[in-house]
Amino acid sequence: MAVDPSFTDLPTLPPEMDDHLVKVIFVGSAGVGKTCLVRRLFSDAFNPDTRATVGCDFHFKRYMFDKKSIGVTLWDTAGTEKFQAVTSNYYRGAQGVVLVYDVTRRETLDAIERLWLPEVDRFSTFPEAVKMVVGNKIDMEGERQVSPEEGAAFALRHGCMYSETSARTDAGVYDALVWGVLVNIVDTPSLLRSNEPERLRIEQPAGGEGGEGEGRRTHGAGGGSCCG
Repeated sequence: MAVDPSFTDLPTLPPEMDDHLVKVIFVGSAGVGKTCLVRRLFSDAFNPDTRATVGCDFHFKRYMFDKKSIGVTLWDTAGTEKFQAVTSNYYRGAQGVVLVYDVTRRETLDAIERLWLPEVDRFSTFPEAVKMVVGNKIDMEGERQVSPEEGAAFALRHGCMYSETSARTDAGVYDALVWGVLVNIVDTPSLLRSNEPERLRIEQPAGGEGGEGEGRRTHGAGGGSCCG
């Protein structure tokens, strides 16, 4: 995984030492690879048999940027429409929104315009939240239905950043989600919040107070492989 020297992983520290807290939510249709992107970013791992998210999973990771500790919570949401009412609760406080589609399934890009962008506009706490459209599964080039140019034009039309990735090969993941989303959040003063211990206790994922971790909020049974 390529690492920009100005934005690097931070060793385990007590939560109260974070200078800022950042929340990034991943949304998109089922099976587009949101879970695999989050796990690739969180642990640099890929599991092709990852099952579809039920409700919401969240992962906590720290980075050092410009001599400040940034605590980042990555929220991986369910992609089925039956969970949309639940998903809307998770937009609260998100400074970054990653809208993921599968480049081999045009309908998943259409769903961003039809379902997910209206939700972002309706429920997002910050009008200036950093939004990125991500076309995933570029390793399946022979099955591509959405060209890079079409995806980029779509994102531009909706005021979003754009990138393409492969969770399977790790192509573009760090550049898109760290250098693209997180750095733009850090560069937007109105999106940064100082460390507030009470809020951190509420939002800290399972995994212990001293380090990185992950957790889950579920709302039923799930199944099926989602990554590629």
